[in-house]
Amino acid sequence: MPMANKKILALTDMDFRGSGYFYLMSPILQGLSSQGYDIKVVGLGYTGEEHLFDYTIVPTKETSEGVATATNIIKLWKPDLFICGMDILLQVHIFEQLSKLGIKYMAITPLENPPLRQSWAAQLMMMNYTFFISEIGADAAQKAGVDKSGYLPIGINTTLFHPATNEEKQNIRKGLGFGKDDYIILTVADNQERKNLWASMKVVSLLLHPSLTSEEFDKICIGDSTKKVADYEKVGSFKHVLVTREKSVVGYNLVDLASTMDINKEFTIIERGIPQDELRNLYVMSDVFLLLSKAEGLGIPILEAMACEIPVVATDTGAIWELLSDGRGYLVPEKYGFIDVWGNSWRSMADIEYTVAAILRLFKSGTSLELSRIREYVIARTLGESVSLVKEQIRIILDEN
Repeated sequence: MPMANKKILALTDMDFRGSGYFYLMSPILQGLSSQGYDIKVVGLGYTGEEHLFDYTIVPTKETSEGVATATNIIKLWKPDLFICGMDILLQVHIFEQLSKLGIKYMAITPLENPPLRQSWAAQLMMMNYTFFISEIGADAAQKAGVDKSGYLPIGINTTLFHPATNEEKQNIRKGLGFGKDDYIILTVADNQERKNLWASMKVVSLLLHPSLTSEEFDKICIGDSTKKVADYEKVGSFKHVLVTREKSVVGYNLVDLASTMDINKEFTIIERGIPQDELRNLYVMSDVFLLLSKAEGLGIPILEAMACEIPVVATDTGAIWELLSDGRGYLVPEKYGFIDVWGNSWRSMADIEYTVAAILRLFKSGTSLELSRIREYVIARTLGESVSLVKEQIRIILDEN
């Protein structure tokens, strides 16, 4: 059967408001479509927005609805291959449902941190192939015996995400209400447990209240002190911009936290899902990108900041080490770690005092990173390579000559 007649059904998060999977999977699927594959996508969170992709997106809300929709499409359309871009736990659930239909199955997934749980590994072994979007995930899979697995490097749009001139940076700052002397700390992360937003906000509060110790800060936050953060003198020009979901049932009440930490006047929340050019403006106007995740399967915002030549300070955990090692960023050591209920994986709690000191050094002396070299590293992670690797595995799975 000629390649152009091969039909692929995909299921992934296609929420145009800022899903990581949307930015990960949509260009890969578009690349496959341009190679001649007939693509249909069951898009979780897709609500019918106009798009320029060459494939059809079927809107669905929840995973169960997406699986039901995929089941019907498989029965009626009879695709040659099913590709799922989701977390491992959902991959396992979806595979269990669709394997009854005899469809060939490819997974594209992150591993937030090793190890790869044995029960998950057992399910992945039954799939036709699993791509991990970090080297640490691919290594963990091999150690767990998942032979039909490999590493899929993920790139970003480095034409869109590019550095700014100093004049452009200042104009963007002025347009968004920031001063020339403000030291802007940017975080782009979902409002959920793993992203550890509380820690980033604590760093900013300690920077603004230099006489406040970390220990006393914690006592205040849990109500075990007669003082308030606002009782300590506030100095400095630090600002924190956070792009996230403000209203999240699994996240922090960010406004209350900012008030408790006495950073509400220096704290700006921007709802995720803004246009990509506006997001790029936030990167290039900032002085440092801060992400203190407890674990990270990839870190697309880190790559975006690197492409914009903004220094990155982030936890030395998961795939972040791969991105920032070799002098590409500032890795924050963990203060302590623990095994989490999510996949029995490791969670790293960033050393807050180390982070405060690192940002103070950047504030006083500037960065020593070779930012142009770091951008070249991101540019080298091309979409073409990702599409070629996926296409090669499709050829093997479908036994194309």
